[in-house]
Amino acid sequence: MDRRLLILMRLREETPVRATDLAEECGCSVRTVYRDIEALSQAGVPVAAMPGEGYRMVPGYHLPPVAFTAEEAVQLLLGADLIRGLGTPEQREAAKAGAAKVEAVLNEGTMAEVKHLRERIRVSSWMRQGPSPWLPIMQQAVLQQRVLHLRYHSFTPDEVTERNVEPHGLVFYGNDWHMVAYCRLREGMRDFRAGRIRNAILLDDTFERIEPLDWAGDDMDQASLMEVRVLIDQATLPWAREAPPYGFQREEPAEGGATFVLSIRDIRRLLPPLLYLGAGARVISPPEVVEEMRREAEALAARYADA
Repeated sequence: MDRRLLILMRLREETPVRATDLAEECGCSVRTVYRDIEALSQAGVPVAAMPGEGYRMVPGYHLPPVAFTAEEAVQLLLGADLIRGLGTPEQREAAKAGAAKVEAVLNEGTMAEVKHLRERIRVSSWMRQGPSPWLPIMQQAVLQQRVLHLRYHSFTPDEVTERNVEPHGLVFYGNDWHMVAYCRLREGMRDFRAGRIRNAILLDDTFERIEPLDWAGDDMDQASLMEVRVLIDQATLPWAREAPPYGFQREEPAEGGATFVLSIRDIRRLLPPLLYLGAGARVISPPEVVEEMRREAEALAARYADA
């Protein structure tokens, strides 16, 4: 029934949906989707088959009001709580209104269960700290495909530059919003962290958006990346896996622990996570990074020479 309800929701969309897409989304075979659609049709749901396009519900047919389970309602309300802490003022208001609508359709029994669950599952208050003041203008630039003029503090090199960028998307990770954009100064795709923006001006100039955008980062400039291998002791592995170093690609088995393979541009990004792991982590290649880490360790030890 859960699978058929999901199919029913997808059939309500204006764009026809193919059986293969429904099967992938539902985690079942195409033949099962065919049987489910036939069962829905026999139950009185007018499903139209569009040759070469897929299935959709006959226009004008209305389903009864949506009924949420307690678990579904809790997950939606938790999502609204996250947006209240991470979104723009407009998004916070929309999340608040959406949460109110979810609560309004819950019956008395479900509402009591939801209240019980939300007393035990909640979003931490630190997630409700104000997001970057530049988030609204970043969002506007992405949606309207307009060029942004940035005054940006780069991590590598450590300097503030002026540049025009073409924002293609926004993604939240690493406790901040990141804008995936084509940088006209560097002539390549770059990741701009909202917290490093010193000023942003929305320009009238527009651009053509990349379709589809590669959120995995393959569109980024890969030429300056280097592969770094770090040996992690067995006793340190649980903590390294809990918070993998920046640029983590994969883990390989090794005697006495494991080797983390990283892809980075700047060795400075390695310092915080490796200092956190202490002597339980050791860079083993490439030689220039090993030497740089040795110099940094010596400088750190010198700081405490008279302690």
